[in-house]
Amino acid sequence: MSEQTAVEIMQASIAQSMEQAVQDAVDTLRNISTVETTVIGVASAKWVAEPENVAYAAIIENAQANISFAVANLTAVGTAAASVITALEVK
Repeated sequence: MSEQTAVEIMQASIAQSMEQAVQDAVDTLRNISTVETTVIGVASAKWVAEPENVAYAAIIENAQANISFAVANLTAVGTAAASVITALEVK
């Protein structure tokens, strides 16, 4: 059985932390998408029933913006994690 060096242990620990950060961002996207998709569905149904109430448009737009934020967050976290892992592999 080979012994791991301190650097290999550190790299594995950091890679695991990056994996967890990306998974957290995925979970955030999933959760926000679930909630905001429901909001969009409810607001759309109410807007059809009350077409004169244009407030529903703002609710739908806000929900869509929240989903876009979660997507951007996942992209940023994933890109940062990949950068960290790539930098570790070079060393």
